[in-house]
Amino acid sequence: MVEIPSVPPDDELSPQQLHDRVEEALNLDAEQLRAFKRSDYNAAYLEVASDAAQPGDEPLDDTIRLLETPAAAYRDVDDGFNEVEEARELLDFQRRTQAQIASQGLGSNFLTDAEDMQKREAASIRWGIDPDEEREWR
Repeated sequence: MVEIPSVPPDDELSPQQLHDRVEEALNLDAEQLRAFKRSDYNAAYLEVASDAAQPGDEPLDDTIRLLETPAAAYRDVDDGFNEVEEARELLDFQRRTQAQIASQGLGSNFLTDAEDMQKREAASIRWGIDPDEEREWR
């Protein structure tokens, strides 16, 4: 189970410290996220998920961009992609998701007839954490 530190709070971290927290919290890299984006799992997730929570592939694209942005380039500037705001959003989403998985399990909403990935798992993966580090799709 991934535990993401919350002390000190994300809003008290410098942009570079926030970068480091994101990098330490995620267990998927940009290439793995690109592979998931092309996968049947992601296609199945997009068919059943609400765009209100995770519009299209935006979480995947934002997470990839954060992972590929060096710490020195993290900025709290509204220039079309605010790394600080995006990082805080990612960490907040993953804290909630990982807590749900820890307390409620993965749920029973499977994405495919193969019943090998639940919707909650896919949502987590789209934001950079795979709850099952033994997964075969990588």
